[in-house]
Amino acid sequence: MGAAAIRWSDYARILSDKGHQVTVICEIPNYPNGVIPMEYRKKRYVIEKNTTNSYTIIRVPVWANSRKTTFQRLGFYLSFMIVASSVAIRLPRFDFAIVSTPPLFVGIVGIFLQKSKRTPIIIDLRDLWPESAIVLGELKSRILVSFGRWLEKKVYKIANRFFLAVPGFRGYLRNNFSFMCDKPTHDLLNGVSEEFIRCVDKYRSVVTEEFTVLYSGNIGLAQGLETVLEAAYRLKNKPIYFKIIGDGTQRLELEKMSREMKLNNIQFIDPQHREDLIHSIQSSSICLVPLVDSLLFRNAIPSKLFEYMACNKPVIVGISGEVESIIEESNGGICVNPQDSDALANTILDYYENDSITKKVGQSGGAYVRKFFIKEELLDSALKEIGDNL
Repeated sequence: MGAAAIRWSDYARILSDKGHQVTVICEIPNYPNGVIPMEYRKKRYVIEKNTTNSYTIIRVPVWANSRKTTFQRLGFYLSFMIVASSVAIRLPRFDFAIVSTPPLFVGIVGIFLQKSKRTPIIIDLRDLWPESAIVLGELKSRILVSFGRWLEKKVYKIANRFFLAVPGFRGYLRNNFSFMCDKPTHDLLNGVSEEFIRCVDKYRSVVTEEFTVLYSGNIGLAQGLETVLEAAYRLKNKPIYFKIIGDGTQRLELEKMSREMKLNNIQFIDPQHREDLIHSIQSSSICLVPLVDSLLFRNAIPSKLFEYMACNKPVIVGISGEVESIIEESNGGICVNPQDSDALANTILDYYENDSITKKVGQSGGAYVRKFFIKEELLDSALKEIGDNL
């Protein structure tokens, strides 16, 4: 579960389907609540195949916890870094290694591979760290901030190339690191796989009787989901219902806030596996893509955006910046000011009162994603740029 896991479970399978031999090193399952499933407990290492037996997965033990404090997060990241590094250096040499970050501690695994095996490294940059942790108040110690910036520079410097989940990261890299002028960067955005589309098409006949507003994913500081609760409060006298699917550090606080506001029109639902989640999206009326109001997130293009649109659902995006051009080009939704609960509530009400427009916008977004954001095609394009130049 989680955006990072979905990104690379898809891309790893696609690489394998294209005839490449793929090995993934990852943690033993414990996301998002830090609880290890019974079948993985008391196991040091687990080597298995993915569900289609197309690539190898090496799961390593970590200090699994809720990651609510800086100490817990660092402990979790360091435990993976140490164990994954010890496993990686015992593996045969690979033609190249993709290091997906954050957390940047995964980059240390790449350094070990590069030094011990002379393996070229591609950094897959999904988010900017430590910048995001500083903005969200997760990293406050001057010592830890300095260490984070040192680690960022160290990891980026060893990379041979970069995959960028957000094209706007290119400006940040070049403005902050002089050595980036010599580093090739390739866009590898999030999107949806052909397998995802096939799964979506199975549920096309779903008919919703209630008007349902859905958010799914991490319930953390970056999402600013308090705004959603405030919008639900403003709409409490309308037959409009909210579903928040997922878990994270802020879930208990938001559930408490919901009780204090006496909201009867909102429901919190535990994380769901992909096929169940697709069914939930298909059963909703519109979907939300919120983030907190910060300059750092002006470059954000959350992966859930494409999943919602692929399900032919209108999106209300509480983000400014690059994502606005996607929404404008696709006519797949509306962007509102981040953390503006009045604008969010009014936009939800507009969709509720205009059923034909809601359906038209959803279909427009779905067609756009199918044309421009299929993962197989996105990966083909990135690999074609790389060619034999590693």
